[in-house]
Amino acid sequence: MLLYLAENLKRLRKEKDLTQEDVAAMLHVSPQSVSKWERGETTPDITLLPALANLYKVSVDALIGMDRINDEQMKDNVFASGYKHLRADESAAAIDVFAEALKLYPDDEDYLSYLAMALALDNDAAQLPTAMALCERILAAGRGLKTCHTTRAALCFIYQKAGEKEKALECARNLPHRRESREVVMAELEKEPTTEEINSYLKFIAIGEHDEQDVIEIAFGIEMLAVCTEHGLLGRIQALRDEHETQTCMEAGRRMPPIRVRDKTQLPPRHVRVRHYADYLLDKEYQNPADAADDIMAILREIANQTKQQ
Repeated sequence: MLLYLAENLKRLRKEKDLTQEDVAAMLHVSPQSVSKWERGETTPDITLLPALANLYKVSVDALIGMDRINDEQMKDNVFASGYKHLRADESAAAIDVFAEALKLYPDDEDYLSYLAMALALDNDAAQLPTAMALCERILAAGRGLKTCHTTRAALCFIYQKAGEKEKALECARNLPHRRESREVVMAELEKEPTTEEINSYLKFIAIGEHDEQDVIEIAFGIEMLAVCTEHGLLGRIQALRDEHETQTCMEAGRRMPPIRVRDKTQLPPRHVRVRHYADYLLDKEYQNPADAADDIMAILREIANQTKQQ
């Protein structure tokens, strides 16, 4: 499927100031054929691709959109979209995202792994055999070590969810370390987890957090990254934690939630976002990073005070 061919043919023709009739005459095809190509209803015969590329003075790769297909940013966007749906418990939407990506990258082990986990999180038990088959396919290929570890950990819980506990335990014995380790996963399996608990752990493996994890997240637009260094934000955060994690506070079992500072975001420039269970939201553009640092600290101090008083 030549995903970008139709829009490229239309754009390039207009850039050359040609009509569909002009193109049809030069290629000895009907204007209706050119129209169908540009609407994506049909595709040109493969033998016509070099002629079209020469007509528009581009490579065949550019004509069919290989530059976009291979764009790393596009891959990042796929995972960002998939993670968003997984976090929102929208497994069907996540399945669509990763299944669509696999049309372009049919053997990408990361997409295969996350499609398997999305299928396992779906409420349809009929999806489990497909999820297991995808995981087993990845492990049989044995290429990316990290992906294999993540996939094996997920497969343990997929087996368990499908009622195959012995397979789950056997798979767990081959796991490597902490989050995906034999000890942690086997301990979870021995608890006879519910479907809800299994789904929570699958999300933990897929996106690195439990549903109940209490985290303050600060995300910066590209031009706000200077907040961390130029305005001592990380030091101010640590000082705030030290101030509020007093012995009295610790005895009461109240700790300031962990704070995650993201340095790879897709926020607009001069943009900051602070989240804490959606109770606090700072979603704003700044001209001055110092102002952003002050506002962030004001929110964190409010969260810390409320934590201490609970």
